[in-house]
Amino acid sequence: MRHFLFALFLLSGLASQAQPILTAYETSGGKESFTYEAGIRYCQQLDSLSPYVKLFSYGSSDAGRPIHVLVYDASQDFNPTTDKEVILINNAIHPGEPDGVEASLMLLRDLSLDSSRRKRWSNVRLIVIPFYNIGGALNRNSHSRANQVGPEAYGFRGNAKNLDLNRDFIKADAQNTFAFYTIFHTWKPHVFMDTHVSNGADYQYTMTLIHSQNEKYGPQMDRLIENFFIPNLYNGMYKRGMEMVPYVNVHGVAPDSGIHAFFETPRYSNGYVAMWDCISLVSETHMLKPFDQRVKATYALLEELIQTTSTMHPSRAKEKEKQGRALALKRGRFLQTVKWKPMQYTPHFPSSPFAHPDSLLFKGYEAGYKKSEVSGLPRLYYDRSKPFQKKIAYHDKFVPDLMVRVPKAYYVPAQWTAVTERLKANGIALHQLEKDSLVVTEVYYIDSFGTSTEAYESHYVHSGTKVSAYPDSVTLHAGDYLVYVEAENLNFLVNVLEPIAPDSYFNWNFFDGILQQKEWFSAYVFEDIAAQMLQEDPELKKRFERIKNNNPDFANSSFEQLYFIYRNSPYYERTHRRYPVIPLH
Repeated sequence: MRHFLFALFLLSGLASQAQPILTAYETSGGKESFTYEAGIRYCQQLDSLSPYVKLFSYGSSDAGRPIHVLVYDASQDFNPTTDKEVILINNAIHPGEPDGVEASLMLLRDLSLDSSRRKRWSNVRLIVIPFYNIGGALNRNSHSRANQVGPEAYGFRGNAKNLDLNRDFIKADAQNTFAFYTIFHTWKPHVFMDTHVSNGADYQYTMTLIHSQNEKYGPQMDRLIENFFIPNLYNGMYKRGMEMVPYVNVHGVAPDSGIHAFFETPRYSNGYVAMWDCISLVSETHMLKPFDQRVKATYALLEELIQTTSTMHPSRAKEKEKQGRALALKRGRFLQTVKWKPMQYTPHFPSSPFAHPDSLLFKGYEAGYKKSEVSGLPRLYYDRSKPFQKKIAYHDKFVPDLMVRVPKAYYVPAQWTAVTERLKANGIALHQLEKDSLVVTEVYYIDSFGTSTEAYESHYVHSGTKVSAYPDSVTLHAGDYLVYVEAENLNFLVNVLEPIAPDSYFNWNFFDGILQQKEWFSAYVFEDIAAQMLQEDPELKKRFERIKNNNPDFANSSFEQLYFIYRNSPYYERTHRRYPVIPLH
């Protein structure tokens, strides 16, 4: 009776007081999107009216406001611990792309009203972040998305610190990211969807999809994602008359030259959640399709996502994956990929209507060049009067490029507080040492790396990092930490603590202090010491002469010759470029 009365009350509200229970998209005829304030009021109204929806808030954003979370559960159970399949939908990480805000809030309302869907999907819990980038949502305008058709106004890509939050999931410069860590590890989703609007080429589809590469997962998740989960989403959208394709990541100039899968590293939201065995998806509606069509397509995909999750039970595959990884760790010598490289691969989704054995059947528009009215030079354009449907190359397979041997634990000195703070925020247990101990182990030395010449998201990021491992006697100090590698945290730990991983804490500049040499020598003093060393160490002299003979620059530089000897002397500081995090095997 309560549910019936609630439905009547809600429906009467729709008739007489539309604002609290209709989205901005609906009240404007598909032309407008929620402001942040109006969207949160809608969430509060839904929480007060529906027994199936509860509003929570977590942490703070850089804009000084908490991150809100709406939880839908057909059983009216809002305890984070559940046996249900859990889906997390993240919206407005780029607030200029608001399709998911409107679609997910409409869907929550409709699930509250529709008893048949509540019953059919009773084994699914839905977690919705309506506005993740609150600072960007408050910075509202009508012009920053120059290539996008509608809505009339929207938020800005950068947050209150002008950070792109979809590059922040490892470095965590934003308070938003710490709030996300709490949300993710509290509700433990099995499936994640981040809603976006694309940039790039023109084509006929309204919806495109990024899914985290199934090769990243173990065999149980790999099989589920490739053979069942993803094909179900494509087939479901096709049956709705909303055919979609993989994200159009153009390989050449235009899609007909081929597309390749977008490989996301852990800095991205979908790359981050994939490290925790969460099926990871990004919806990308096409920027040049009208706003109302994009919202409808996003709504449809979210429904298909719930249906697929309900029937595929990803929680079971995740648990089997965890058990298999725990067994492999127990046996020892576990290798983990930290860097991937692409290779050409026959597209999967064999049951999808657009897939063929050697290509992707793609619906696009003919591309060409004509004289620019601005520059007078050739410019690219797409001719919508000339649609085509043809096979194009599609590259979506990745293979390991760099692998590391997974240790039993990592030693993390306590002084690197920015690192320990982020480990703790990700639910990593840090075991503090009570006394000093001496161990013989291998330590990493940073051999080489490249560094960006311009700031990227508040950092000068390293890349292409190479290390050498040398045996050494190391004192593990009381007060420092041991971090034990376990089945659940393995992927995360190797991706942030192994310096060669693309999004490691080293590459994000958290350990730049080790890169600067602190002590030097005066040449006129060290000359005599160097000469004596060469006289007393025939092997050093042999190496020294070999370099002189093979390297003219070295042979013509007295400093480089002295520096070579200095680096091989007991005077050279052993901590220069020595990576302070130590893997313990």
